[in-house]
Amino acid sequence: MGGWSGKTRNRLIFLYWLFTFFYICLIVRLAGLQCLKNERLQQLARYQQEGDIEVPALRGDIRDRNGVVLANSISLNSLAVNPKEVKDVEASTKRLTALVGMPEKRVRAALTGKGTFQWLARKIPDTVAKSLKDQPLAGVFLLREPTPGRRYYPKGRLLSHLMGAVGVDEQGLDGLEASYDTYLGGSPGTLRTFMDRDGWMIPVETSRLIKKAVPGRHLVLTIDETIQYVAERELAAAVKLRNAKGGICIVMDAKTAGVLALAVMPDFPADKFADMPAAVRRNRAITDPYEPGSIFKVFTMATAVDHGHKPTDLFPSSGVISIGGWTINNANDGLGAQAMEPISEILAFSFNVGTANVALALGKKVLCKGLEDFGFGYRTGVDLTGESEGIMAPLKDWETINLMTISFGQGVAATPMQLVSGMQAIANKGVRLKPHVVSEVLNPDNTVYKKMLVKEINRPITAESAQTMLGMLRGVCDHGTGKHFGNIPGYRTGGKTGTAQVVTNGAYGDTYIGSFLGVCPVEDPRIVVLVKIEEPQPIYWGGTVAAPVFARVAQEAMWKLGVNPSHPEEISSAAQGGQNSEPR
Repeated sequence: MGGWSGKTRNRLIFLYWLFTFFYICLIVRLAGLQCLKNERLQQLARYQQEGDIEVPALRGDIRDRNGVVLANSISLNSLAVNPKEVKDVEASTKRLTALVGMPEKRVRAALTGKGTFQWLARKIPDTVAKSLKDQPLAGVFLLREPTPGRRYYPKGRLLSHLMGAVGVDEQGLDGLEASYDTYLGGSPGTLRTFMDRDGWMIPVETSRLIKKAVPGRHLVLTIDETIQYVAERELAAAVKLRNAKGGICIVMDAKTAGVLALAVMPDFPADKFADMPAAVRRNRAITDPYEPGSIFKVFTMATAVDHGHKPTDLFPSSGVISIGGWTINNANDGLGAQAMEPISEILAFSFNVGTANVALALGKKVLCKGLEDFGFGYRTGVDLTGESEGIMAPLKDWETINLMTISFGQGVAATPMQLVSGMQAIANKGVRLKPHVVSEVLNPDNTVYKKMLVKEINRPITAESAQTMLGMLRGVCDHGTGKHFGNIPGYRTGGKTGTAQVVTNGAYGDTYIGSFLGVCPVEDPRIVVLVKIEEPQPIYWGGTVAAPVFARVAQEAMWKLGVNPSHPEEISSAAQGGQNSEPR
């Protein structure tokens, strides 16, 4: 009995070698995992434990033509919570509700939610962030998002209709912010961090930036901050003085078609764009066509001049014209027409009957083609979203009555931008250029990335015809309907007044739109200005309600642009005598 039997010993030996074999296999397997598949397994582990988060880029600035910042972004902290680390829910809820200004129910829901990460508030003020840094709360994290911040409009209400809006991650949603989002937005980066089993980010210090975000580029506008301010100031004053529903003022560079100012009233704080009703925030200067009334006579007369008619050509201008049950007469403004009036006086005193007879002499085909060449019925192509093409019936639908009424701005609708664009062609020797509000795009280091070239659209009239028209437009301000308030001391202006009835429920009612479309200086125009006062009460004549705004805006624009007065002696005498002192 002193040893194992041979059978037992054989079993033990078998088990020994069996366990040795399994041990060797285990070592080989572990060695394979550690040495041969180490990189692949680490990668699989990272896929399970880590996740990538897109980091939006810091948005580029929007600046005026002189480099004044109109919109920029400020990097701010955001507030997140890890519900699993919150210790005192009630105390934390009470403090965060007071700090962030959110409903208590929403804060408590975030603190007691599932997972390990919840956003509580994005882009919080620095004062709130400082309070939480000084007295931190368990489970509450401040995350300085590496690049995006809150969009800031330092000029308040200035250019509110033009700027647009951005989302919480600074994506462009409307206006310039949306039109040029590709440039402003930059390229997002990538942040790699640990994730919980539900896919929520775990806020830890070991998060690392895999790809750096590239900041957005800067937009340089054609807008001049000073001229924009003046346009908004004078337009707002006129709307208030005249008890008007609203108003629009556009100032355009006659040589380049760059928009120097675009004011729409009523306005609003630029950073509240997204909170405004659509009807308020809509840029009516490009979206809303309207019957322009007598300022449209400019383009009828320009077409006539370009087709051989002279300013001295006489046309019947008094009485009435009756056709197909319709009656056309002159406005009841006390300006009596002679039986025959020259084209220059028909324009100066805005005679409807004379204009209709000029249109009859031109014929449907010629006038329709002339107006189309000025851009009516088509979008101008301005670099803004939502532009309307206006309303002008195709030639095949024109009856004789349409020919006559369209000639003086009824039965046709144009946007303010279309009207300014058409006048720009007359001011620029017959060359119509594409309107634009952006002059160049800069890289983040302020070097030029792209310069927007001035683009010619067409030439609706010859340079000679344009010069003749400028002389006729000067007559409006010299002795016609614009003589009282359309002039500027030291400069010679030209333009056209307009008073258009507003269509209500398919019929012309008792409300009006007063307009003035003009150039300055008329000898060699530098700017084109449109002023539109919507439904003023009780006085509504364009020469009274809109022309004074034109004069004040154009005068300060001349000073800002450095245009020397042609008659400097008038400036000192006007200051002493109160010339052009229409009430504000």
